[in-house]
Amino acid sequence: MAFFLRKNRDLSIENSLRLVECTLGTLLAFSGPVITWQEKEFKQLTAAFVRCNKEAWHMSPNTSTALSTFPRDQGGLQIKMPRAILCPAVWGHLTRCCQFDDRTRQLAETTYKDASKKHGCLDMEDLQYEAEFLTWDQAS
Repeated sequence: MAFFLRKNRDLSIENSLRLVECTLGTLLAFSGPVITWQEKEFKQLTAAFVRCNKEAWHMSPNTSTALSTFPRDQGGLQIKMPRAILCPAVWGHLTRCCQFDDRTRQLAETTYKDASKKHGCLDMEDLQYEAEFLTWDQAS
């Protein structure tokens, strides 16, 4: 994507941003939740998102990443990062899995119970708290 944007500088910034959002964000939201992301791969994915957004804004690759990732109220562009795309998508998949009383719901419940037991948690809130202390690869 970054290469395409670099070669097609005749696209306006608005159209370049729309292209990035419609392709990268949508693709990640669709397929990302079913992939087990290793920490190294996820960092590479995040770097690719930042690189594509820099190209869409017609910025130099040497421009500070902070400009892209900081919130708007702090002077940044606040681009949508992969984690911000994946979290709602994962919750959406989990909600759909638990919607009907079938095998997918049973698998989700079994996975939840196993994780709660493994980490000594009583409820989802405890499990989320414990997950904060796990490394990326342990949590995935």
